[in-house]
Amino acid sequence: MIRNFVTGIVVGGVVAAVGLGVVSQLAPLPVVQVAANAPAKPEPAPVKLEEAAPDKQTDAPVLPEQAAETAPEPEKPAVVAADPAAPKPAVADEPAAPQPKAVVEAPPAPAMPQAGQAAPDVVVAAELAPAKPVAEPLPQIEAADAPPAPADLPPPAAPETDETLLNPAPAAEPAPPTAITLDPPPEPAPAPDLPTSLQTDPAAVLQPSTGLDKTVDGVKVGRLPSIAAPTEPAAEGAEPSPPAQDTRPLARFARSFQNDAGKPLFAVLLLDTGAADLDRARLAALPFPVTFVIDPLDPAADAAEAIYRAAGQEVVMLAAGIPEGATAADLEQTFQANAAVLDQSVAVMDLGRSGFQDNRPLATQVVPLIKQQGRGLITFDKGLNAADQVARRDGVAAAVIFRDLDAEGEDTPLIRRYLDRAAFKAAQDGRVVVLGSTRPETVAALMEWTLEGRASAVALAPVSAVLVVK
Repeated sequence: MIRNFVTGIVVGGVVAAVGLGVVSQLAPLPVVQVAANAPAKPEPAPVKLEEAAPDKQTDAPVLPEQAAETAPEPEKPAVVAADPAAPKPAVADEPAAPQPKAVVEAPPAPAMPQAGQAAPDVVVAAELAPAKPVAEPLPQIEAADAPPAPADLPPPAAPETDETLLNPAPAAEPAPPTAITLDPPPEPAPAPDLPTSLQTDPAAVLQPSTGLDKTVDGVKVGRLPSIAAPTEPAAEGAEPSPPAQDTRPLARFARSFQNDAGKPLFAVLLLDTGAADLDRARLAALPFPVTFVIDPLDPAADAAEAIYRAAGQEVVMLAAGIPEGATAADLEQTFQANAAVLDQSVAVMDLGRSGFQDNRPLATQVVPLIKQQGRGLITFDKGLNAADQVARRDGVAAAVIFRDLDAEGEDTPLIRRYLDRAAFKAAQDGRVVVLGSTRPETVAALMEWTLEGRASAVALAPVSAVLVVK
């Protein structure tokens, strides 16, 4: 029973759907009225209705999304006009409000007629001629304000041409003078009345005094004033007094020396060893300047000094005999005793290792004594050398020994190399001092170097020529 009920419902639904499809095909299409004053639009393409196949009938209703897909574009709607014989609506004076565009859904395909039935007539809307656009009246434009009246301006000046600008207007010619008038010559001023003779009273005239003399004792006439002390003129026929002599031992016992070539100075010191077989006379006869250093405590010191001085060589006193912890009085007594033995020495040389040059308090007391005696100071180039610093401060002539040639018992070839280095140093500083001893090897090296070495590039000089106030 239930199956028959369901079957009836399904068959009834199918019959109803078919009936609705037939009715929709037979019913006339809706008529869309178009306002007469609406602007004409391009004629849309005619809608063609295709016959649907009998087996493609749809039972379900058309959804809105599907209808939107099948509908034509909104810009080009299908316009279906009514019967041409129908009266046209009157055109209102005012423009009609814009009407919404009608969207006409395409009707479903009509069902195929059954056997024995005639095909239904399909009425297609007649083509309408495009409506003429109605010319709308243009808005009236209010009249613009009237232009202002032209101002009263002076008439423009005539334009000047290029020739007028280049050729200036000629200046007005002055009127020729009718007559030339000269200024009258100035009248000469009257000459003042001068006395013909000087009228003086003989009693009023001052008479010169006869009691004053033109010269005064002790006053010189006819000379310019001078600030310097007056000097008495030398007596006629008297010889000029000789210049004051330098009585210091550094100047009195220095060997004469000339350096005409202007070469760097090279001084050689030889320490007298005091050996028994030492030939001092032969050493003093060396053909170049040599300065001999003598120990004042040596018993033969005064004899050695006499030999060297007789040959014209210079002598230097060794700073020996300074007691340990000596006071100022001890130092003064020691240096007086040494000077009494070597009175012709030109300078004092420090001992080096156990001397006074690195002891500032001792050097501060010794250097003034050397300056007081009028001698120079010779120290070694090592350590702080406080003695050389004090000598610079007190203005004492001083020199520094660059190298000891044979302190370690060097042989002759090595001593010659030392001498070459000293010559290079002399070329840099302008002067140099080296120290050797009276050993035969040292003397032989000196002789060879002066003949074959770089001695020609320097000037061998006595030590007095090298001692300078720094």
